[in-house]
Amino acid sequence: MVSRPGPDENDGMTEPALTPAAGVSVDDLLRIRSSCSHVRVPDQPAMRGYRYVDVGGDSAPFYLRRLSAGPITGSVTLTAPIELSSAEEAERGAPAIARAGVTIGVNTIAWDSLSAQDVCGGVWADLIAQALRELSQLDLVDSAECPICAE
Repeated sequence: MVSRPGPDENDGMTEPALTPAAGVSVDDLLRIRSSCSHVRVPDQPAMRGYRYVDVGGDSAPFYLRRLSAGPITGSVTLTAPIELSSAEEAERGAPAIARAGVTIGVNTIAWDSLSAQDVCGGVWADLIAQALRELSQLDLVDSAECPICAE
């Protein structure tokens, strides 16, 4: 059984303890936590399982990687890629920075709570672990060094 801090031990000013998910190290969780959620789009997104989606209109294009566990699906999305060379909307496959996000079912998981999800088991835990493993393999941008958030 996992010991949880009592109310006097966690005053809301500290971050929750990291519990490694299957296949994700504490170092990777710390890297995810220190990222602002921007990532460098992989060089060959399709080879990594991402599909490029551009619905047109005012909606920004995005890359989508589907996740599944039992009857529930989820995804890792890389939304609104911005080209590194021009800071314009990126063309498919261009070197870019995008905002990463995770959904499970119809629920969007907030970035700042992603690495601290308290899921005991089952398909939700499996999907969270899959998402964290994928994020740990991406080139995450540290909050302090982000060319988008730092401006």
